[in-house]
Amino acid sequence: MNLNNDLVPIIRKGDIDKEAAKFLQKYYPQGLKEPMAIPVEDIAELKMGLEIDYVNIDRNCDILGMMIFSDGCVELYDKDTQQNIARQYKKGTLLVESDLSEIANRGRERFTVTHEMVHWDKHQLRFMTLSYKDKAMAKACRCPKQKAYKPKTADEWIEWQADNIAAAILMPAEMFKIKAEELRGKYCRLKGISQSIIKDLIIDELASTFEVSKQAAGIRLNTLGISM
Repeated sequence: MNLNNDLVPIIRKGDIDKEAAKFLQKYYPQGLKEPMAIPVEDIAELKMGLEIDYVNIDRNCDILGMMIFSDGCVELYDKDTQQNIARQYKKGTLLVESDLSEIANRGRERFTVTHEMVHWDKHQLRFMTLSYKDKAMAKACRCPKQKAYKPKTADEWIEWQADNIAAAILMPAEMFKIKAEELRGKYCRLKGISQSIIKDLIIDELASTFEVSKQAAGIRLNTLGISM
């Protein structure tokens, strides 16, 4: 894996699906054989040896997830006292904002877990190197809800990589295309329904099959150039 001077992997937009396929081939090859909801929590805990903890990361839910790369203290938010607290964690702990665990946010929760797994898989060397320079606190990647539209800094690039590879892991390109084509055949036979409604129905079923948000499924259709 080629790295730049900031120890960030050099991954181009056209390589995203290849990187996702390599991840699945390593940790869950079944996900490349049939359309399904990738069992991300099982991969994290049983295949990658990570421990998932659901906590309130900050007051306003601006940070949805965090991957911890070295032992030490992490600053979190305590809803009871409405104050920041320091909590000790071990390397390899994956933190998810607990407010995402509501059913309505299941797609966002799964995306966050996958996003953090990509950090662990792709960005460990960068954060381990940073941890040697500053041992006062655990070295962790705090992942904000709002992302830079055009990444420029090292941190913005690793967020771009984690977001795009996570989407491709949850919705593997070939499996997503197969399911989309199946659904198009199913719904295009219906009479008297507008194309926009058919597209919405297809997106709903894709989101259900892969257990992602409708927004994520719609974006993936566009990213893969699948016309409905």
